[in-house]
Order: sequence, then structure tokens, then C-alpha cells
Amino acid sequence: MDDGVVRRHEERERGLFECALEQAGYFTAGQARTLGFSPGEIGRALGAGAWERVDRDLFRLSPWPHTDLEDVARRCVQLQGAVVSHQSAAELYGLGHLHPQFLHVTAGAPVHVRTDRVAVHRADLGPADCEHTGAFLITTPLRTVLDLAESGVSQWVLDEVVGDALAIGRLDRPALEAGAAGQSVRVERRVGRALSSWA
Repeated sequence: MDDGVVRRHEERERGLFECALEQAGYFTAGQARTLGFSPGEIGRALGAGAWERVDRDLFRLSPWPHTDLEDVARRCVQLQGAVVSHQSAAELYGLGHLHPQFLHVTAGAPVHVRTDRVAVHRADLGPADCEHTGAFLITTPLRTVLDLAESGVSQWVLDEVVGDALAIGRLDRPALEAGAAGQSVRVERRVGRALSSWA
């Protein structure tokens, strides 16, 4: 095989591994095609057992270590890079006792993939709004509190989330006050109430 062909193949394989590494081993057919894999190469990788088909356009490198949060990662990849947010982010951070019945995610673009037990919120998040867990993106504690303040959670639930965030050092009062400043009147008022309850 030509050295250039071998080098391009190795570069594609490395790119795919780096992509999968940030997504608990998962990747989409679109991501594979973007890296240069042809339909024939995709078929051969599946036939050889190097890739596992998880869903119609979703794959996983085989074998990849299983984790407790791989289902969250899978859904985020399916939803085109959606970010875990709202109640689900608070739950993962150990803030409050929300016990969400759905996985809450935020997506910047309309999501056309249907998936059960997922609540999709629409917003454009910047790099400062997100953290990477090693398997998926999650809104920062600050963004999570601001999102919850804007959403329909009760004030006492928000108070508990804020209290936990302050108690365990996920947030400090000045950062939360600064983050709430300039948000909607509803967010500023509700965050102010939550902070006053922990004065």
C-alpha cells in the first residue's frame, strides 16, 4: 500500500479515536464521513468488528469501556452535540434533590432526532457556559443555576440548588451575583431570593 494512503488512513483512525474519546466511544456516521471514511470503509469496519452499530447513524468503537454515564453520552451524540443542562446538570453536580425523570439537554440548533425521555431546551451556549466531563458537555454550575432560575422549578428548589452550590464550593456569592446581573428580571429576582435565603 502506498505510504501516503497508509498515512491518510492512520490520520483518519487517529481523528476518529480522538472524536470518540470525548464521547464515551460513540460517534455518528456524519462524523466518520467528515473525517474521510467512505461508506465502504464504514461497512468494512463494522464487518471486522472494529465498530459497533448502536443505532441507524450511531456507532461505537469496539471494545470501549462501559461507564455509568455512557447512556447520557450516547444521547448527547445522537442529539448532535447537545449539552447536559438544567435539572440533569444540577443532579450530576450534586446540587439539590431534583431527581429529573427526563434527561435535560440544551441544543443550539433544532434537533430532528427523536429520542424518549429527553427534554431539549433551545439556547446558544458559549464555551464559558460549558465544561467537558470527558464523555459529554455539561453546563457550568453558574449556567445551570441561571437556567433553572429562568425555568419553571419552584423557588424552594432553586434555593436548595444555590445553597448546595455555595456550601460545596461549586459557586461563590460574588460570581453568582455577577452572573445573574444583566439576565432577565425573573432570573435576577429569583437568584437574589435564593441568595438572601442563605445570607
